[in-house]
Amino acid sequence: MSKQNEIAAAFLAQATKLGFSVSVRDTVVTISKSFTPGDIDAFSACDCFGPLLLDQAPIKGGSVWGTDGGSVGGYSAVKHGRYTLNKSGTGKRFLSALAAAVQS
Repeated sequence: MSKQNEIAAAFLAQATKLGFSVSVRDTVVTISKSFTPGDIDAFSACDCFGPLLLDQAPIKGGSVWGTDGGSVGGYSAVKHGRYTLNKSGTGKRFLSALAAAVQS
């Protein structure tokens, strides 16, 4: 198993353990999690663990964005019960390995 496959498998395992779903599209990794609308504690847990999880994805430039507490998107997440965080600029080998792991 290559190093990128190991990193991707560990990333996916941690995301699953925390209850996040993972998707890969082009050069973007997306994690998301549903919770009861209006549940501030559930949103806070997502907002605590989501960025830490995405920190495990190797990055070469790019950015992180979504329905986190640092923007108006946080209000939408709490209102609708859906937390989503995206990370662009991750390495192609990691993305390929993660996409394969997500589909298996």
